[in-house]
Amino acid sequence: MEPFYELKVLTPKGAVYAGQVIHALVPAEDGFIGVLANHAPYVSSSSGGRFEVRERNDHLIKFRAGAGFFEVANNQATFFTQTWEPL
Repeated sequence: MEPFYELKVLTPKGAVYAGQVIHALVPAEDGFIGVLANHAPYVSSSSGGRFEVRERNDHLIKFRAGAGFFEVANNQATFFTQTWEPL
């Protein structure tokens, strides 16, 4: 079994996604950040864009996130944004 981590996507209206993921492709200011389990602590602003998540059950989820901030530490990652929509 591949290692996983907890990911949450939060908007002002509350959590729009929470799950155990193997990999996430997160939009950042100047491109994308690929995040796997045990990633080094990291904080970044985001201009928004395509966001892909490979869940622990190998299901792929794609959505579009608005501008915001992303943080990962201790196998916990959170993306804070104003808007979110499934693709």
